[in-house]
Amino acid sequence: MLEPSTPDAPAYARHRLAWVDQVAYELFRVTGRRQLMQCLWLYDRDVNLAPLARTIERLSALSFNRLIEPSALPGGRPRWVKPAETPILPERSSDLLPRSRLLQWANRHARAPIDPVIGPGWRMAIQPFDDGSTAVSIVGSHVLLDGMGALRAIEAATNGIGVPNRYLPKGARGRLSGCVSDAWQILADAPRTIAALAQSAHAYWYRPSASLQRPAVTAAEPGHDPSTIVELPAVAVTVESRAWFACEQRLGGGLNTLLPGFVASLASTLGRRRFSDGAISLLVPINRRRGLEDERALAIEFHMMNIAPAGLTTDLRPVNAPLKALLRGAKNNPTAALLSSLPAIAWMPRTAAKMLVNRVFNYGGELPVSCSDLGMLPGGLARIDGAPCRHVLTRAVDVNVTRQDLERSHGHLVVVASRFEKTISLCIEACQLEPTPTTTDELRRVTSLILADFGLDAIIEA
Repeated sequence: MLEPSTPDAPAYARHRLAWVDQVAYELFRVTGRRQLMQCLWLYDRDVNLAPLARTIERLSALSFNRLIEPSALPGGRPRWVKPAETPILPERSSDLLPRSRLLQWANRHARAPIDPVIGPGWRMAIQPFDDGSTAVSIVGSHVLLDGMGALRAIEAATNGIGVPNRYLPKGARGRLSGCVSDAWQILADAPRTIAALAQSAHAYWYRPSASLQRPAVTAAEPGHDPSTIVELPAVAVTVESRAWFACEQRLGGGLNTLLPGFVASLASTLGRRRFSDGAISLLVPINRRRGLEDERALAIEFHMMNIAPAGLTTDLRPVNAPLKALLRGAKNNPTAALLSSLPAIAWMPRTAAKMLVNRVFNYGGELPVSCSDLGMLPGGLARIDGAPCRHVLTRAVDVNVTRQDLERSHGHLVVVASRFEKTISLCIEACQLEPTPTTTDELRRVTSLILADFGLDAIIEA
C-alpha cells in the first residue's frame, strides 16, 4: 500500500507516515520494544576522523536523519520531521578493549538510548582495540528506516550524494496549523478508515475457532516476572564465500539455498519447529524500495517459506522448490490480511491495535524465524572514513524485550546475512526459554555444531 508523498501533493498529505510505518510506530509506543539495525565497520588501523566527520555531516543533511512527530489530534497521522538538534557526533572511547569483545561492545552501543520521536534516531560510536584495530558502529531505529534503506543512505553519504533532508523542522508547523492539516488528512482517509474499522470488527467477532486451539500467549512460569527485560544472545559468523558456494553446490542446492537450509537446521536444533508438523517457517523480507526518494521506513514485503529441516546438512534439494515459489511470489504474504486494516490502527486503543497485529502475526503455531539476506553489500558502504575497511557486519538488534514478549512468541530467532568481498556474514540473535533460556555460550556452541554438520569452517564472534 504505497502512499507516495510528492511535492505537488496537498499540504496535509506531505511527509505523513505510510500506514505500515504507522503500525510499527504504534507498536513501539505500546510495547517500548526497540527494534534496531546496526552496521559495524572493522579496520586494521585507526579511522580517518576528518573524512568520517564529513560522512556524518552528509548523513545529518540527508533524509536519513529524521524523526516522527505525532499528531495532536486523535486519529491524526504522524509525520516525518527534521530533528531540531545539531548533527550527532560520534562517541569515541579512549579505552582500549580486547579484540574478542567486539560484539559485547556492539551490544552495549546498541543499548544506548534511541527514540524515533524525541531523538536521537541513530547513533555512531568508535572503539579502538588492543591489537591496533578499530570498529565503527551506526545504530538506528527500524521505525525510521529498514536495513536496506539505511545501507543505501549511508552509501550515498560516503559517495557525497543522496536526497537532501526536505522535512520541516520538528515543531515547525505550529499547533493550530498542524491540527488543521491533520484534520484534512483525517477527512481524506475517512472512507478507508470506516471500511477498515468494519473489517477489523468483523474479523474479531467471527475469527475462526481453530485460531483458539492453542493460545498465542503462554502462561508465565512461576517465579518469573513477565516484565523482566531479557538481553537476547547474539553471535556473528564469518565464512569464506568460496567455501559457502562450494557447500551449496556439493549438497545439490540451487543459488541462495544454503542460507535457508542453514537457518532451518539452526531453528530445528534450537527447538523452534512448527507445532503442527515440525516444519520451519522462515519469514523472508523482500526489498520493495523505489530508490532514495522513497519515504517509507519499511519498504519491504514479508513472505513465508516452509521447510522440513530433516537431512538438510547432507541434501539441500528440498529447499529448491520452496525458494523458487517464494521468488515467484507464489506464497501468500502473511501481512496481506493486515494491509486492509491499517487505516483503523490510529483509531484503536493501543491494546486493541497490538492485539490486531499480534493476531495477524500469529505466533501460536507457526513460530516464524526471520531470515534476511541483504546480498552483496554496496562497495561504497565500506568507505565510511574515505578508505576501504577490512570487513562489514550488518545485524538486527532487539532491545527492551520482556520475558512476556518471549513467552508470547515462544522464543526468538533472527538471522541477517550479507556478503562483503570474499566473505559471507551471518549475524544471529536468538533465545528460547525452554527448557532453560538460551545463553550466548549455548548459541555459539549450537551454531558451531550446525556449521560443522554442513562442513563449513567459520569464525564465530560472541
